[in-house]
Amino acid sequence: MFVEVTEGVVAVRDAANLKALAVQAADRTHLSALGELGRVSDDGDHVWLSIDGLKVAAAATLADADRAAWGEAYDGMIAYAVSKGWASPDGTAVRAHVEP
Repeated sequence: MFVEVTEGVVAVRDAANLKALAVQAADRTHLSALGELGRVSDDGDHVWLSIDGLKVAAAATLADADRAAWGEAYDGMIAYAVSKGWASPDGTAVRAHVEP
């Protein structure tokens, strides 16, 4: 799954792919468009994505029939990220790389 960020537009793409998580932004100045979905980390190479916000935005891109099973798999992806230390200390955000 990835979050595509362009000038003023944020879209979740490939939500069914829970083996990867990234933010794609050809121009990093556009990352401010993430709004409540995420914030840029201090190093500028990562974004802290809202776990709940991402789940809602990603699920909205899926067919209704797929959402329940996908939600369980999403929770598994987040649990894996937490186990690797890729979640915020308060457990509300997950870290994702910023790619061009």
